[in-house]
Amino acid sequence: MTLPAFPRALALALIAGWTAPAAAALVINEIDYDQPGTDGAEFIELFNNGPGAIGLDGYSLSLINGSTGSPYRSIDLSGATVAGGGYYVICGNAASVVACNQEASPASNLIQNGGPDGVALLQGSLVIDALSYEGDLGGPYAEGGGTTLADSNAEPYLGLSRLPGGLDTNDNNADFALRCISPGTANTGTSSACTAAAAPAPVPEPSSVWLLGAGLTGMALLRMRRTSAGLGRS
Repeated sequence: MTLPAFPRALALALIAGWTAPAAAALVINEIDYDQPGTDGAEFIELFNNGPGAIGLDGYSLSLINGSTGSPYRSIDLSGATVAGGGYYVICGNAASVVACNQEASPASNLIQNGGPDGVALLQGSLVIDALSYEGDLGGPYAEGGGTTLADSNAEPYLGLSRLPGGLDTNDNNADFALRCISPGTANTGTSSACTAAAAPAPVPEPSSVWLLGAGLTGMALLRMRRTSAGLGRS
């Protein structure tokens, strides 16, 4: 039986191992630019969607003023590395933001509050990812608009998060939502009764039981070698 042209082409593509184009590995994953009172706990979180580490030499963040369409602040990210599946948090005050990897100046009022404003992740001069909030900045500093996105200055510990974390459909309104903040950890689907973000759990050290087992194994191997050496001399 001969397949019609379209199903035949689809089958051949599947057989050849065709895959959809991959999205950018490094994305803007979360932002908290507005808090009750003084904005002293602002942060931007990046997430590495890929399996391999990404060095940030040549990368920067541009904070965009919606009134002019131009950057009002640039943050150089060079010198850092983001592990595969890992997070990188840029903040104004590390004492106020858990898991902050890089401080930027000033310590408060680092990120403008919108109407609209935005943030862009650049590699050299190329915009890798962008988020427009409280309005649509338009290209290249918006992906599908950001007219429905706004942080809260009335309730603490809320920010704009990708849901699910890392997903990038190139539509800010679809990708982001107002949720409890979680800098340095997986984004949460909760948007009420938010509490201060907890520090990421440390990587556990090898347990004493594991170390004891390794020691006993080494001693057994050493004894076997000595026994074998003794038999060889007899």
